[in-house]
Amino acid sequence: MAVDKKIFNEESLNPRIIGRAVDQMPVTRPLLWVTVIGALGFLFDNMDNQFLGYALPGIAKEFNLGPETIGLIASAGMVGMATGSFLWGWIADKWGRRMAFSATILIFSLFTGLLAASYSVGFLIGVRFIAGTGLGGAVPVDSSLITEFSPARIRGRLGGALPIMFPIGSILASGCALLIIPAFGWRGLFLVGVLPALLTAFVRRKVPESPRWLANRGRYTESRKALHFIGLTDEALEQARVELESEPPPPMLPKPRFFDLFSREMRGRTIHTWMIWGLPLIGGWGMSLWMPTFFVKLYGIQLVKTLTYLFIISFVSLGGRLTAYFLVDRLGRKPLIIFPFIFAGISTFMFSFIHTEAQLVAAVAFYYYFSDMGFTAITIYTPEVYPLHIRALGTSASMGVGRIGGAVAPYMIGLLMGSGRVPWIWVVIGSGFIIPALATIWMAIETRGQNLEQLTKEATEEAAKIQ
Repeated sequence: MAVDKKIFNEESLNPRIIGRAVDQMPVTRPLLWVTVIGALGFLFDNMDNQFLGYALPGIAKEFNLGPETIGLIASAGMVGMATGSFLWGWIADKWGRRMAFSATILIFSLFTGLLAASYSVGFLIGVRFIAGTGLGGAVPVDSSLITEFSPARIRGRLGGALPIMFPIGSILASGCALLIIPAFGWRGLFLVGVLPALLTAFVRRKVPESPRWLANRGRYTESRKALHFIGLTDEALEQARVELESEPPPPMLPKPRFFDLFSREMRGRTIHTWMIWGLPLIGGWGMSLWMPTFFVKLYGIQLVKTLTYLFIISFVSLGGRLTAYFLVDRLGRKPLIIFPFIFAGISTFMFSFIHTEAQLVAAVAFYYYFSDMGFTAITIYTPEVYPLHIRALGTSASMGVGRIGGAVAPYMIGLLMGSGRVPWIWVVIGSGFIIPALATIWMAIETRGQNLEQLTKEATEEAAKIQ
């Protein structure tokens, strides 16, 4: 597109003008394409992560491992994910979203493939930790990038397309496990995990950097090109500038600092987002990584039959995600966090009363349907409540706290199983859903349909009143 300086002065660009123009733009094919690339990142992230859960029964048998060691292997990846979430969010806010997203995909793909060469428990734990740093960084960075490209009126739909990919990744992972493990063993499963590296080339070449981030760094020409890429014309940018010219220009946002998450403006939002990620993911990752072992060890179901059940239940997870996707811009974020998490917690308590195989499958399906609804909602909600200069950092820190909860869960479950205290597993996991659901009633703000810059302004005004 030819640049006409008479139509729009690119040096007048700022995140507020970009936000107004983006919120008013129609849905374009390039915008949908960027969303699809982001969604594929979510799909491959979860597919690679789920491989470990399906491989654990075979790993335990080959290396003759007890529940505590199995939990330690699973926790190693989650510790890596927590580390990656904090690290890559900071990198994305400092050096850009696109570079961080490309690098995280490459790391988790290659090191997941390297797990196939594991010759000892120590090697497995070390490689899984490194793979986890990529897995932990990809999702929050991806969420921040798509949030900044999306018009407010459909931000829930576009952002919701990303977490929908999680159960699709689970379906692919369980399908691969069902086909590969009986024929080639658990090592063959990890070799499939290299495939997401192919996505990196497309991301580097095609997906532009966030125009809001570029403008805030004074890189106006690149920001303008990124806006042109998704279909925003100079005329639309000029119209947004004229609409906002009566208001004073916003200051250039500062460089990201971790302690900005606990400023007067952000403290309440940070505490809440850490709660809705940290506590539910004790159950989310604990159940996900241990579920195949639960079926085999606790309920005596054969491995092939277990893989078949979990493949079918993966479609129930997809149903929960789709339900949230279609309701999130109609009902709002808060209801889709509160009620699904309450029902997920209740379903977890039901595991203490299971006596038959049919009851087990029903309880697992009920749990996955509602937990996946809630996880979809918090994935959309979290990047919306943070301002531009700490959006990736705030999102990744929240998810990083979730990874810490996820790191605690596998080892904790292994200890409880090893000591015969299985009922306590369900109590801890169920409480991890109920408590943040109740906290959301009092602490959450409703972000449905609101301009991102306006949400930042409201936080600043709230802090001023407190002061």
